Amino acid sequence: MTKLTFSLLSLFPIFLISGNFLINFFYASISILSIMNFNQNKDFFKSNTFFLLILFLFYLFINLIFSINFSNSYLRVIKFLLIILFVKEILNINNKGEIIFEKIVKFWTFVFFVVTVDIIFELIFGFNTLGFKSYLEGRIASFFGDELVVGTFYHFLSLLVLSYFIKNKYSNFFVILLIITIISISFMIGERANFLKLFFSILLLSFLILKIDFIKKTGLVFLTLLIVSSIFYTNDDLKKRYYNQISIIYSIDGFKKYFKESQYGAHQNAAYEIFKDNILFGVGLKNFREESKKSIYENSDYKKTDERQATHPHQIHLELLSELGLIGYILFLILIIHSIIVSAKNYSVKKDPYQLSTLIYILSCLIPLIPSGSLFSTFFGGIFWFSFGLMISFNKKIKT
Repeated sequence: MTKLTFSLLSLFPIFLISGNFLINFFYASISILSIMNFNQNKDFFKSNTFFLLILFLFYLFINLIFSINFSNSYLRVIKFLLIILFVKEILNINNKGEIIFEKIVKFWTFVFFVVTVDIIFELIFGFNTLGFKSYLEGRIASFFGDELVVGTFYHFLSLLVLSYFIKNKYSNFFVILLIITIISISFMIGERANFLKLFFSILLLSFLILKIDFIKKTGLVFLTLLIVSSIFYTNDDLKKRYYNQISIIYSIDGFKKYFKESQYGAHQNAAYEIFKDNILFGVGLKNFREESKKSIYENSDYKKTDERQATHPHQIHLELLSELGLIGYILFLILIIHSIIVSAKNYSVKKDPYQLSTLIYILSCLIPLIPSGSLFSTFFGGIFWFSFGLMISFNKKIKT
């Protein structure tokens, strides 16, 4: 790994905070370095993972024929080509041994705690250390300003940070305190979907690698739930923010009612109807907004059907089905499932907490029904594919 690659990868969280321009600069720089270092990681070109990435890319090019807006889709296809180069360069993270990646995660941990302090500051004073404040009640902006995505950022980094402290043998008391703090802060951020994903991700990671007995692990779960419940009952904004989600667990009818009254329900219903009308090939990447605004996708059963238009359906599975059709969706699943299986087998032998954290993150992003960002967006998509690259970078024999 070159010093420039090391520096850029270390600064990844900073780029995420800084906005789309610098994030795209980061992706482009890493892709250029990947081309310059083309002779490195030659085994990757022989791997099944690389073959499946290229197969998916090939389908994306073929799918342009069926796109309702060629220019929208073409730019996304080129972006995925850069993603492959980006993933290849990330593989260098573990080529120089654990020490290099440990240094990177150490800096990420520092950034994570800076953001954590900023979130706490905003919770207390109503604005963050730079004067940003959320335009929605019960939501935290932190350094991201009008882009209310700090929950996604927190979910991604928290797993790696927790793995850092566990791997470096910090005391169980400190780690348990950290787990409770992370989950509590995620809850107070107010991003419901990201809180659910982080909650289950952190607990799964803890159960698998935290070296305490089962009774203590169970106690940790109940203690965390008790603290989160206490926060909920003493904060009116959070009560408003989470009440509808909590109420759905009491009945299927309650879930249906909430779903049909939410904006996410309108998005996802439109995406499903678009998929039914374009089963094999979809309408092309980045074309959900253009297609969903058509009157045939208006559905009066959904309270916010007039707000169904969005840049994406806010759900990975429906995004793929509506824009790439069944063929693209199946190819994506084959790529991801294969990579997860290979990584899980590798983890079962090497027991590296960092690989497990990225594996759990990828799985949490694929939970059906829970809203998510776009798989090809600059922010969420970038984090997803960065995590994917990290996950497979631990597989020394990628062709397995």
